[in-house]
Amino acid sequence: MTSKANDCWVVYSPNESATSDSAGFWSNEFGWVQFDQATRFSLEEALYAEIPVAVGRDTRFVPWQEARQHYG
Repeated sequence: MTSKANDCWVVYSPNESATSDSAGFWSNEFGWVQFDQATRFSLEEALYAEIPVAVGRDTRFVPWQEARQHYG
């Protein structure tokens, strides 16, 4: 994982967030969690990672900075 904020990505699901008290971010360790526990991925990891299945199948990678502005 890289430490550069502009190269960090998180997995987000609007449906998981809506149905799980805002726990719409993915953690490789805990599953669906709040933003502050989300696993951060480098761009390369995001390009090749398998995205977890979510309610409504709406899972996607979003830039960490963008997610922090809206959910952090």
